Amino acid sequence: MIEAIIFDMDGVIVDTEYLDFQVQKDFVRSIGKEGCAEKEQEFQKLIGRSYAYLAQAIKDLSGSSLSLAEISEQLEEYAKERYQDIDYLSLFRTDMIDILDYAKEKGIKLAVASSSRKNHIEEVLESCGILSYFDTVVSGEAFTESKPNPAIYLATLTKLGVDAQHAIAIEDSAYGIAAAKAAGVRVIAYQETRMPIDQRQADFLCQDMATIFELIQSLV
Repeated sequence: MIEAIIFDMDGVIVDTEYLDFQVQKDFVRSIGKEGCAEKEQEFQKLIGRSYAYLAQAIKDLSGSSLSLAEISEQLEEYAKERYQDIDYLSLFRTDMIDILDYAKEKGIKLAVASSSRKNHIEEVLESCGILSYFDTVVSGEAFTESKPNPAIYLATLTKLGVDAQHAIAIEDSAYGIAAAKAAGVRVIAYQETRMPIDQRQADFLCQDMATIFELIQSLV
C-alpha cells in the first residue's frame, strides 16, 4: 500500500541533472591541475551532491589549491553565466502530471526531497506549475549531512506522517537512491544513461514517467 510518493527534483522532475553535470565537469577542468579527473567515471561523485558537499568533491577531483569557500564562490559565478537563460518549463517532464493527479485522486501524499536549496526548489516547481500539488518540500540545506545520509528522507516521512514501508521514492542519482534505501523507503530509479550513475540499489528501474506511472498503479 502506497501512502506517499517522494520525488527528487533534479534529474527526475526536471531534466537538469545532466546539465548540472556538464557545468560542474567543465568547472573542475577550468580550475584543475593538468591531467585531473581523466576518467569519466571519476566525475560520478558530483552527481546528486548537496551544495555544501559539492565544493569538496570539486576540490578532490581538480586538485586545486583554492579553499572550499573560494571554490563555492567561483562555481556560483561560473554557473550563473551558464544558467542565466535556462527555461525550467522546457526541461519539465510534463507526463509526471498524470502521477500527481492520480495521487491526489487516491489520497496519496506528495513530497519533494531534494539536495537543492529550498528557494530554488520552489522556484522550479512554481515555474512548472506544480508547486501546489506537494504536501511538503524538503531541502538538503536544512541538514548537516544531505544525501546519501537518510536524514532528508526521515524528515520528509515525519512531515508527511507516513511510515517508510508505505512510501516510495523516485530518484536518479546513486546518492539519492542510497539515502532513500537507508531510510527504509523503496526506490524507483528514473533511468539515466548519459552519465556514469550506479542505479543498481534501486528496487525498480524505469525509463520514463509513463512507465513509472504504470508501476505505481500496480503497487497501490
